Amino acid sequence: MKAWKKTSLLTTLIILVILFSLKSIFKISIDIPSSEIEFSPGTEIQNSISSSSAVLPENIIFFVADGFGFSHLSLAMMTLQSENKTSVWNAFDIKGWHDARSVYGPLTDSEASATAMFTGTSTNFGHIGIDINGDKLESLCAIASENQFSTGIVTDSYIWDGTPAAFATHTTNEDNARDILQQLAASQLDLLIGELEDLGEDEVPEEDETLEILRTRFQLLDQSLSIKSIQDKTKPIAAVFDEDQVQNLDSSPNLPQLTDIALQHLSQLESPFFLLVECEEMDAASHENDSKRVFKGLKSIEKTIAGIQQFAEQDEKTLFIFTSDHETGGLAAISDFDEYPNLRLKWATEDHTAEVVPLFAKGPGAELFSEVTRNRDIGVIIKYLVQAERDSEEQEPFQ
Repeated sequence: MKAWKKTSLLTTLIILVILFSLKSIFKISIDIPSSEIEFSPGTEIQNSISSSSAVLPENIIFFVADGFGFSHLSLAMMTLQSENKTSVWNAFDIKGWHDARSVYGPLTDSEASATAMFTGTSTNFGHIGIDINGDKLESLCAIASENQFSTGIVTDSYIWDGTPAAFATHTTNEDNARDILQQLAASQLDLLIGELEDLGEDEVPEEDETLEILRTRFQLLDQSLSIKSIQDKTKPIAAVFDEDQVQNLDSSPNLPQLTDIALQHLSQLESPFFLLVECEEMDAASHENDSKRVFKGLKSIEKTIAGIQQFAEQDEKTLFIFTSDHETGGLAAISDFDEYPNLRLKWATEDHTAEVVPLFAKGPGAELFSEVTRNRDIGVIIKYLVQAERDSEEQEPFQ
């Protein structure tokens, strides 16, 4: 090899070593422009559902853990399991994933993702129950009510947050709390439980006005959350709490308790029910890259799942779906030989990522979710399950 070639090769190697050293020392991020990565729009699922022979569920519980990705799942499975006990994750019949996205591409926000999961239609960032043309999509709450389902929402976030809002309302302004509250009060919801936040700021009404809006439809429970104290059993109920009052298992109340109360109430109504449960705590903790808060949130999620699974197993007519709207933080659980088996958490960002997210299902109709690859697929299947005709005497499979 000629001398100049040897020199050129050596120089290149030295430069590469220096670059990788600088990347390691200063944590330099190397970004690949998205235009250089092939993006596939995916395929539709509608054509394959009609041939299913799945048994119809009587009730549907849909649990959305905001910001929860496969690394969050891995962390829970590696650190929160008890010896000789079956993990709540292993108890699901169907274990899969979907590539949460919006019409823009592989990234999404909570509003667009929730709209896709509840309506079967992909949309823009910030759109709640509205498509890319600005037209209203029929809400899952309305569809369920039309098909004789009682409906409910439980969230550890504020009640006009993007995920619960997408279940029953329509807006392109996620910050217009007054409008979302008025739509919730005008909906067919039978139960609404969650927090209030930033009262009196920007487009959020003061507490008195907020409660006045809610009372136009709901009986408000006091802090004891006693269902027995309800005077009119036929009127919808709501319970609201202070900002950040519902965070983890140390909170009073906490998400597992609120979910249990919702199941008690909806079970007493003489109709099938659809319950949406949201844990927003994981997203908030991941945006802040707060590892300790993530652990607490995971414990709350697992206990909530355990309670729902117990209800569904006793009931035997309930479909339980668990998923996430997107991953937040780019979480990674790492270790090395000096620390093994202890783990350290590292974060890639404080924003949403383009990672695929977990999808689990158990109960009647769960097998339909084995075909899911996109968030909108979930909405297509759920709408199908809710709208399918039911034989009042003997439940028939899909034809």
